[in-house]
Amino acid sequence: MMDYGDDELFDEVDASGNVIATHPKSYFATRMFMHKASLIIPKTADGKLLLTKRAATKQPFPGTWCCAVGGKVASGEDEEGAAQREMVEEIGVAYQLIKICTFVYDKDDYKAVFTLYTTAQPIMPSEMSLNEEEIQEAQGFKLEEILRMVKENPSAFAPTFIAAIEEFAKHQGGA
Repeated sequence: MMDYGDDELFDEVDASGNVIATHPKSYFATRMFMHKASLIIPKTADGKLLLTKRAATKQPFPGTWCCAVGGKVASGEDEEGAAQREMVEEIGVAYQLIKICTFVYDKDDYKAVFTLYTTAQPIMPSEMSLNEEEIQEAQGFKLEEILRMVKENPSAFAPTFIAAIEEFAKHQGGA
């Protein structure tokens, strides 16, 4: 195995999630490849879903609304472990998770086998400490409101989020 120094490693996977190669994070700069990623759409105490707006400098999809927490699954890490790690990195706290579904996003702009989660208990925004390198702001919305906003102004949302919220709505019975 090659020595990549301190560069994080990520597995290239097929659409079924089977590992076919391992690459350093820097490889994403030259080629987008199918990889595993975890996304979290937390519930709030008032029955809303918490979304975040990506930092203006955060690639891909800077300045767009997206899942409150999300990130790539490192080589050797499982999806829930990645979700827990990303919660701590991005919002400063971790909550117990419920898996919603797994889906494949395979477009020119991004390629991933996503595992989508929500929180088992309502998230408390007052407990969060947003990582400003990742997130501009966080706000709660009702699912119906999110679906309407996506329909009216899709460019305000990360394309991966649009796919995720459609899967979330499907698996949550639209409620």
